[in-house]
Amino acid sequence: METLKALKEALEREREAYLKAEKRLEETIAERTAELSRTATRLSNLISNMQEAVLVEDENRMIVMVNERFCSMFGIPASPELLIGMDCSGSAEQSKHLFRDPEGFVSGIISLLARRQKVIGEILKLADGRIFSRDYLPIVIEETYKGHFWKYTDITSRSRYEEALVRSEEKYRLLIENMNLGLLEVDLVGRIIYANQSFCEMSGYSREEMYGRPAEDLFTIPENREFVVQKNESRTRGISDAYELEITNKKGSKKWWLISGAPLFNHEGVQVGSTGIHLDITGQKQLEFTLREAKQMAEDTAKVKEVFLANMSHEIRTPMNAILGLGKQLLKTELSPYQQSFLESINTAADNLLVVINDILDFSKIESGKLDLEAIAFSLPDLLVQISNMLTSKAHEKGLEFSMHADEAVAPFLVGDPYRINQILLNLLSNSIKFTEKGSISLECRVEESLGDQQTIELIVTDTGIGIDKKYQKKIFQKFSQESINVARKYGGTGLGMAITKQLVDLMDGKITIDSNKNKGTRICVSMTFPVGSQVEKPEKPQHLIHQDKLKGKKILLVEDNKLNRLVASTILSHFGMQVTEAVNGEVAVSILRKELFDLVLMDMQMPVMDGISATIMIRKEISTTLPVIALTAHALKSEQSRCLEAGMDDFISKPFEEENLLNTIIKYVL
Repeated sequence: METLKALKEALEREREAYLKAEKRLEETIAERTAELSRTATRLSNLISNMQEAVLVEDENRMIVMVNERFCSMFGIPASPELLIGMDCSGSAEQSKHLFRDPEGFVSGIISLLARRQKVIGEILKLADGRIFSRDYLPIVIEETYKGHFWKYTDITSRSRYEEALVRSEEKYRLLIENMNLGLLEVDLVGRIIYANQSFCEMSGYSREEMYGRPAEDLFTIPENREFVVQKNESRTRGISDAYELEITNKKGSKKWWLISGAPLFNHEGVQVGSTGIHLDITGQKQLEFTLREAKQMAEDTAKVKEVFLANMSHEIRTPMNAILGLGKQLLKTELSPYQQSFLESINTAADNLLVVINDILDFSKIESGKLDLEAIAFSLPDLLVQISNMLTSKAHEKGLEFSMHADEAVAPFLVGDPYRINQILLNLLSNSIKFTEKGSISLECRVEESLGDQQTIELIVTDTGIGIDKKYQKKIFQKFSQESINVARKYGGTGLGMAITKQLVDLMDGKITIDSNKNKGTRICVSMTFPVGSQVEKPEKPQHLIHQDKLKGKKILLVEDNKLNRLVASTILSHFGMQVTEAVNGEVAVSILRKELFDLVLMDMQMPVMDGISATIMIRKEISTTLPVIALTAHALKSEQSRCLEAGMDDFISKPFEEENLLNTIIKYVL
């Protein structure tokens, strides 16, 4: 009985254990079922919301899962829920009309199902122009085929973009290949990785000959190697620039390339080398060299011209100084009326010759850009009075009336170059007197406009002379221009006066106009704008010989190689009681200065043996740094005057000099 009871208890325990195990199993199955349900729900929601079309079939081709996108892409008029459980074996035949190759679409599906191998990114082209990408995935569980997964993606936009990109790349590839610009790409160490056809033609090398070789070894000439290395290094630092480079091609010919270089990056933005666009500019460089040589030749010619002008100035002004100086000294002596008449004619002719010389030199200075304008305060009414006084007598000698009127609104002082304004008006008025046989000449000054601290002035010269032909008025400002041979023979002149006048007006930013008719007179108007100045800005005039009595006894060393010029200067200086010692060149002057003391040296610039510049430099270095040295220069160019001062001279006097100017300059340094 006990055994039976024990067996019964054991069976009860086994039964309870079985029931507990069964309950745990049911709970586990329920949990796993719920988890699978949740997973299925998540998967279903995921597939439903995918932008790609998804279809899942079992091994019998029954639909297990499908999303709305699939129905939309294939035009299926049913919801995904209604399709679940349907047989899909005939779907290919039903949908093949959508595709450009219907039979190929059907056979492709049959082939995939038969092979049961994964296929990703298969391209399908539809009849309406759309393009799909299809993925096929067989579903295998524990080595047993359980169905398959289809995914269709509409890649129409992407495909068209890629096609456009390919076409664009192809277009630019062909463009790069065929353009006249050479394209070269090198890696980070300078080895060639690509060259277009134009570069091959420019360099003379084929692609096969260039690829893998350092570019600097193929083309760079030795003197440019370091420069090219620096450029390559700058590319590694991300620097882009353009430069010109002389190279040698395969034939050894030297060429010039214009290179625009930049760093080269891959699709990930990593620098992999550098790229350069090359343009053959050999022709342009040869033209540049030719132009440079021509420019140098022009500059050399200009220098030769300047030297010629300086020499001409010296050679002409030196005898002119003697003629004018001696003529004026001779006027101080007692002469018969007959001699006085001859001497006055000589002096007048010399003055006229000096005007011609000055015209030529002035025009040359203007053309070479060496004419500097002053900017000083001056009284325009006073200037007009001075000009009127100078020319009234000349007009009266010809029986002409001369009048001058200045507008009272003209500012008391203007800022400009009174000397050049004087030159302009003298040119215009002298022409009027020369070309007017009867009648009158007038000079009018009026204010055209007053604006703030500026005034625009009109200077008008009117005459009743022979007038100017309308055709000739167009070229009246050309150099060496005169209306006719008869006019030139009758009235003389260089034909430079109006050309100089026009260029002086242009230099002062003014304008000049002419209104004239043949045999009816001429009206010329010059308009210029000046800043308004003040008395304070007006330069002081030099004192006029107020200390001339104190010049007596002053020792002057006159250094001049020309005998007549020594005679002129000595005559003037001796007349005022100065003791004059003469030296015929700089070497003699230096020798004299080593032995004697002088109050001042008058030094000619251009002399044989030793010129004035060399002599002055030696004086400053070896004899005295304070002894006044005044240059007597026949050079009219400002550059020559600057040389005087740079050599250590204190001042300069231009030949032919006026007695008053010579004495005032000496007074400035010896008293």
